[in-house]
Amino acid sequence: MQAKAKSLLCALLTLGVMVSAANAQVVHSVSQQNNEVTQYGLTEVMGEIRFTHVSGATISSSITATYIGAQISNLPASGTATAAAGVISYDNGITITGTGAYATAINSTIITASGANTTLGGQVIISIGGGGVLTPTAGDYLAINGARTDVSAKSVGSSITATITSSPSNANLFDLITVTVATVNSAMSLAVSGVSNASCVAATNPNITITEGFAGSFVEYTTPGAGGRPRYGATVDTQVSITVNSLPTGTTLSWPATVAASAASASGAILTLNAGSTDALAVYTFTTTNQGTSDSIAESFIVTPIVTHAATTAYGQSTVQAQLWPNVATAAVGYSMGLINTTADNFINVTKCVTYLLYPYVTCQATTGFTTGLAVANTSLDDAAFGTGLGAAAQAGAVTIYGYPKSVKAADGTSGTLSASISAIISPSLSAGDMHSVTCDAVTGFSGFEGYVIAKAEFEFAHGFAFVVGQFNTGSVFDVAHGYLALVIPDPSISARTASTTGGETLGQ
Repeated sequence: MQAKAKSLLCALLTLGVMVSAANAQVVHSVSQQNNEVTQYGLTEVMGEIRFTHVSGATISSSITATYIGAQISNLPASGTATAAAGVISYDNGITITGTGAYATAINSTIITASGANTTLGGQVIISIGGGGVLTPTAGDYLAINGARTDVSAKSVGSSITATITSSPSNANLFDLITVTVATVNSAMSLAVSGVSNASCVAATNPNITITEGFAGSFVEYTTPGAGGRPRYGATVDTQVSITVNSLPTGTTLSWPATVAASAASASGAILTLNAGSTDALAVYTFTTTNQGTSDSIAESFIVTPIVTHAATTAYGQSTVQAQLWPNVATAAVGYSMGLINTTADNFINVTKCVTYLLYPYVTCQATTGFTTGLAVANTSLDDAAFGTGLGAAAQAGAVTIYGYPKSVKAADGTSGTLSASISAIISPSLSAGDMHSVTCDAVTGFSGFEGYVIAKAEFEFAHGFAFVVGQFNTGSVFDVAHGYLALVIPDPSISARTASTTGGETLGQ
């Protein structure tokens, strides 16, 4: 009988504990906001997690949201908190908002917040103190906002989830224990229209088209005017960095001070050039008159730098790359070194101004005893004649001759089979003010040649002369001699050899 009484007493005590636990348990409806976040972001804002009261009264407990695989860059522990009007606000961005009974508890510091980064991910912890049982009304809620995490290593389309737990486990019950708080989207896209400029003519300008990866990728946090987003600790606005690689010496770029969104994406947004930008590195800051409007449009900006070449500019191909900026984790917003175009796009190609000289008739011992002397002068050194700064820009470059052999004529005088063209460098680098001459049969590959020759001089203001000599009569040394000036063919990269207005090329000397 005594044993039965003890068993009954134990059962009653157990039932009492269960009833007490059940009465203390709060049932929450969990909802979340799935934010679009920017690829390469180091401090992207996660969506809101909200715990809406369904039933029950609170006991001393905590609710933890763990952002799986994502470290929090603005932990509550690293900021200063203020509690007023039902909101715990940290100066580095995170807020805990309460309504109804939860707001009263926040104001009286019964509800506090903390956080930590763990191996699972960053955590935001809401602590409900034991200063009295809270009896929230259905619909009262607690919400976590402003947690920033590093998504720089995550691919486009991947998600950030948060798991919800309670301690003790029976203090809070949730209808969802895993929620999606962010999805990674493209940062931006880049289209480059490069140019090729001959150094001796007016330069043309390239275009760089920068387009948001999604509507709302670019944000002005500091002073956005209408439609501003909550800053959540943001200290800088979205910026775009443009890097020019291997810009030829003597080529300069004047970047536009402001670039308005293109007509197709007009929104009142502009990119403003940052102080300290250089020819090789231009950084632009995004600003807008209405962030709400900007968030509804994938904005596009066409950046056109003005190109100038010095008279003595170097030659070569430059490339361009771009990324979101700044690339530091201590700033919000911040981005990793995630280049939008990892393979750099061709940007500005500076080419030499070339002179082409036509020698219409050249013979190189095709008939024994007959040869041609070819001379090329580099007259780009002329300050003594014209005065300093009034003459040409001194240049130097190689001289290559290209021979086009005449055919073996048919009996009726019509052209027969043509041989392949041949070429040879006759001067690896002819300095300004210098000249070079050769006897063509002494040039490798040209012995026995007869036809016409085009000389390519890799500098402006080249001029040429040819002198044909021969031994016609037996016993004489040279009894045939004739000289002529080479004709200058317009550089086809600057002026087409054929033009509808002239019906053909115009040659000079």
